Amino acid sequence: MKRFFAWSLMSFCLFLIPFSVSATMIKLTINYNRSEERTEQYRVDIRDGYWNFPVLNVSKNKEKEQYSVVIEGYKPASEAKKEKLEIYGAEFSRRKILFPVNGTLTIENRENFPRKITIAREGSEPVSMEIAPQSSVEYLFNESGDYTITDGMFPWNISFVKVLTTTYVWRVKEGNNNKDIPDIAPGSYSLKIYYGTRDIYTEDFMVVQNAAQSFIYKIDKGRVENLNAISTSMD
Repeated sequence: MKRFFAWSLMSFCLFLIPFSVSATMIKLTINYNRSEERTEQYRVDIRDGYWNFPVLNVSKNKEKEQYSVVIEGYKPASEAKKEKLEIYGAEFSRRKILFPVNGTLTIENRENFPRKITIAREGSEPVSMEIAPQSSVEYLFNESGDYTITDGMFPWNISFVKVLTTTYVWRVKEGNNNKDIPDIAPGSYSLKIYYGTRDIYTEDFMVVQNAAQSFIYKIDKGRVENLNAISTSMD
């Protein structure tokens, strides 16, 4: 009886194994080397005795915006994205924010007095709100589009928000990044990499049933390099 039970249990486990290893999966690997900002340029004057020579100088600041991976067409069951924007002095903590639809932004006032902001989207009525000292408010971006957040005290202080129709945005951190997406269904998708709110790389791909696909990229000096064309391993 014991032998029969052990044989039955082993047969049942072997029956389950093919289903556990044959799942469709996307594996993302991104190596990000935080470089100097490439886009910020400004003019300065060089004095040579009597003359002033205007020259173009390049900022030596490190990249300020975030890199993000977007997979268009993929709708995960995870919770909506949350981000934070801080107000302190005459500037926001972030200038450009990328959001999936239904993302929530927490706006925090770090001052000891109230601050007013306005959130505007083309074609919609602007929303104005006052944030009490040392407190925060939340704003839900339930429609895709381009938004601006303007400081009521310093009108030149603006943060730009781009809300995508997709529900999946993965933030890339400095160094090596690895991400497994085990629940993606077979079909056609587009993988995009954003810097801030700007689309800098696009690649279309197909997901095949019961296959593991790997994407390996390198981000360095503001450029995206595909280190390995899509590799597929069939189980």
